[in-house]
Amino acid sequence: MILVRGATPPGSDEPLYFDPEFAVRLHLEALGSTSAVVMSQEGDLSSGLVRTLRYGQRPNMPGPVRKIFGEEVTTTEVTTFDPAASRATFTMTPGTMADKTHMEGAIALTSEGGSTVETFSLEARVKIFGAGPVVERFIEHQARAMQDAAVAFMRPELEH
Repeated sequence: MILVRGATPPGSDEPLYFDPEFAVRLHLEALGSTSAVVMSQEGDLSSGLVRTLRYGQRPNMPGPVRKIFGEEVTTTEVTTFDPAASRATFTMTPGTMADKTHMEGAIALTSEGGSTVETFSLEARVKIFGAGPVVERFIEHQARAMQDAAVAFMRPELEH
C-alpha cells in the first residue's frame, strides 16, 4: 500500500490511504467488501495516526473455513501509522472466532534508487484444532490478494 510519500492525489494534501472516504471506496469498489465504515481516526500524519475500520466480506473460502466463519466475515482493522519509521502496523480481528484468531502485520516504505519500495508482512495465528493451518494459509493468501488489489486501485488515483 502506498502510504505517504507520493501518495497524495493531485490538489490534495491528504494521503490517499488515510483519507476516510477513499478507504471506504477502496473496500467497496476494489476489495469486494459488502460494507465498510471508518469507526474512528485520531491523530495526524506528522505525529502519528490510529484508524479503526470495520468491513464485511464474502470471500471465496474453502469449505472448512466457511464452516467455521460463515458466509460473511466482518473484520475490525486497527492501523497505527508511525511517521518516524514510515510504517503502518495493523491488527485485524474477525467478528467470529476472535478469541481463537490473531492477525497482525505491517506496511513499511523505504526509498531505494529514487523509488519508494513497499514491504508488506502479515502473520496469522489460528487456534482451532485440526483446521488452524488451513485457516492461516487462507487468511494470508486473502490478505496478500487484497493488498495487491488495493495497490492496483490506488495507482490510477495517484497518477491523474
